[in-house]
Amino acid sequence: METAALLPPVRWSLADYAGHGGYEQLHQAYADADWLRRVLGCTDLTGLGGAHFPFAKKLLMCQQEPAPRVVVCNAAEDEPGSMKDRYILQRNPHVLLEGVFIAAAALETREAYLYVSEGSTDALESLDQALSELTDDQKGGVDLRVVRAPDDYVAGEATSAIEFIEGRAARPRKVPPFPTTHGVGGRPTLVSNCETLANLPRVLARSGLDTEPWIMTRLATLTGDVRRPDVYEIEPPNTTFEDLITMAGGLSGGAQLKAIQPGGPSTAFLDASALNVTVTDDAIRAAGSQPGCLAVRIISSDRCIVEELSRITEFFAREQCGQCPACRMKTQNYDKIVTKLSRGGGTWHLLDQFGAVDEFVSDLPAICALIGMPTAPVRSALSLFRDDFERHISGTCSSAPNDEGEGS
Repeated sequence: METAALLPPVRWSLADYAGHGGYEQLHQAYADADWLRRVLGCTDLTGLGGAHFPFAKKLLMCQQEPAPRVVVCNAAEDEPGSMKDRYILQRNPHVLLEGVFIAAAALETREAYLYVSEGSTDALESLDQALSELTDDQKGGVDLRVVRAPDDYVAGEATSAIEFIEGRAARPRKVPPFPTTHGVGGRPTLVSNCETLANLPRVLARSGLDTEPWIMTRLATLTGDVRRPDVYEIEPPNTTFEDLITMAGGLSGGAQLKAIQPGGPSTAFLDASALNVTVTDDAIRAAGSQPGCLAVRIISSDRCIVEELSRITEFFAREQCGQCPACRMKTQNYDKIVTKLSRGGGTWHLLDQFGAVDEFVSDLPAICALIGMPTAPVRSALSLFRDDFERHISGTCSSAPNDEGEGS
């Protein structure tokens, strides 16, 4: 059978969405709460914002806490190279709204928030239009509010979203307590990614149809050295990285593939041997990286990995929020090391400083996961592309400016 899709070729209005069976699952969810909780409690759907925590487990953790509860759709998409959530909002906003209402029904709550990056103007306009089309029957009494999130990387962290919704700066806070027990206003809160919630209508639609083959599609954002960077809806078990590159028109400039970063800037590089790896979570992990949010960056043989690494470490050094001295120290020192290398002023001894920095911060507290994010790309780059480091250290890399005369 044809696989249900998340992204139509053009934007769907309420009439378009309803004409394709939209909101039918929500009506059934309102009519049969036991069926709703049973189906969602068995789904193998995971968090598609990058963490991949099992959705059913997170939902159950919230359901076990006393009411009132809250739902937060996290569409603060500030991961470099990721566009999937804003594509959903731009082209199929009602599938997300139906998913949010389904989650609210499962938690028996009438309070929900759409946390959307303020810079995603087209997505916000599309969302506002969709909200204006909703009927009272579809809303089910849920008070659904749009919160415009700052365009900062850490603002997309789950506890940052709660902090901002409550009127404070969008900065991570210590856990535990976790949002599932102590979220918005101290109430149990389900914070779930936009793409995750957009899948709930078709999870319900597939209930009872286990005898029919169905592969849940995923949204992969392809960037880098390809002819047509874009968001592609794929069947992960039937799609390799080579297939993805082909969808995007092939490598730009006729170059050869050098590296792939499968899940965003915090994930490990894979070399060209990963072309035939399927774009499934398990296959990507087995290859030595992480799927993240499938913000896939393609890097051609024309590029230097040290220069790519410089872009990544600069990003994390800039985006750390300053709350944790250990995170600030690690991200800034990683960036200083890579910057020195990229400018042709490094030595092999300088590379030992990565390990020294890691050892120094290993026992120091950190609130969120950002402190560990530069580690995988740095380690994988050193392991797979040591020749690029050699060229920078020896001063033979054409992309490395002369560091002579600059201070250390």
